[in-house]
Amino acid sequence: MALLVLAPVSVSACKAAPLAYGTDAATAKSNGDGVFAALEHRYTRVVRDAKFTAARMRIARYAFTPSKLEHDSASWTGRSGSSGVTRELVIDGSLVNNQYTFVARNNAALPTQVGGSRHIMRLSPLREDEYQWATDVDHHVGIMPPARAGAVFTAWFASAERLPSTIRADYRTSFSRTMQSVGRLFVLDSVSTKPQSDGSTLVAMRVFMDANRLRATNPSMAKYVDKYVASSHYRLRLTDDSGAEWFDVHAEHGDRVTLTFRSRNGVLQPLAGLARPMPDTLRITVNAMAKIMVFNVGVTDMRGIFVQVRSPTERGWLMRFQQEPEWHLPLAARQLLRSPLRRPFEGSGVLFRIGFRNAPNGPTMLYRKFDLAVRESAIMRFIGSLGFTAMSDYSGGVEAEENRFLQEMFASMRADLRGLTPGP
Repeated sequence: MALLVLAPVSVSACKAAPLAYGTDAATAKSNGDGVFAALEHRYTRVVRDAKFTAARMRIARYAFTPSKLEHDSASWTGRSGSSGVTRELVIDGSLVNNQYTFVARNNAALPTQVGGSRHIMRLSPLREDEYQWATDVDHHVGIMPPARAGAVFTAWFASAERLPSTIRADYRTSFSRTMQSVGRLFVLDSVSTKPQSDGSTLVAMRVFMDANRLRATNPSMAKYVDKYVASSHYRLRLTDDSGAEWFDVHAEHGDRVTLTFRSRNGVLQPLAGLARPMPDTLRITVNAMAKIMVFNVGVTDMRGIFVQVRSPTERGWLMRFQQEPEWHLPLAARQLLRSPLRRPFEGSGVLFRIGFRNAPNGPTMLYRKFDLAVRESAIMRFIGSLGFTAMSDYSGGVEAEENRFLQEMFASMRADLRGLTPGP
């Protein structure tokens, strides 16, 4: 769910971060409004045309057994590649009559209006029983220079270098509408800030997701949070080549998330030891477990590289995993052939990239890219069936309620942003 990503930043909003969207208050408000408006549009009364509605669920069902999709013309809008063997599903997204409308359209161009998006999913056969997935998404978020994204995060980290009472007062007064909106689900449970002798601050923030707050207005969403999120647990750590830790986010229970970092003037430092510049390339380690139906499934010790992408036209983050993790599967699944579990991590590995970039025609795109190779097998069919179960439970009422929650949250952020003034 998108909420898992948005939760920490949403409930700890501060005045300094949105005012860092530009070099002055007026520009910051204009740039920030473009970003928040684009996200508000994306979740406004979402509808999909018949082709995309059907293709979306079929792709979710057979993502790990793509031979079921390869020759299904109903799932694709066209072909690409020198020999035409790559299947493509191209989706155009835009706000039409106050509905965010997704239309399957092979000739969709990069969006030219704030909030517009283009989604491209490609499936390429590699060899017998092996396929490559590649997904690219571009979302028009206005004219904010990509470099300002880095300034926003710097301002956000710097804002945490204060007394907990000051932090709480900031978000309550500066983002009152946003806090009322996200407070229907999220609570900033605790904040700990410990000044260090070198001028840095060690920060720990704990966010609690309380589904009971949603039950009256978003009952399907609350039930989904109880069923899938509360029973999950995960951890993401960033370390350097020496083993020093730079960032930690973990949830012993999925509805209780703790972020730990150390910052000096908004620049991240290692959690312990001497202050020093953060390398552009770090190591990332992920553990994630979830309960689906009666099964507890997940991975531990999934290791990869985490790269901060910095260029004149792009700011973002790249994660690549080329080492098979330790899998946690039900006993029956463990008896199946396990070599297909290694396939996604071979060669170029699993790639995820997200950030802001300048499009050739001028505007800024919030983009994401995901590449994954799969080898069909019984064990991959089993994992795919579990994922489809969670997706089936999510599509429909849960998704509609989450969309409404997010649309209202971003609308509140836009309203609060308009009222901000420079200063403490």
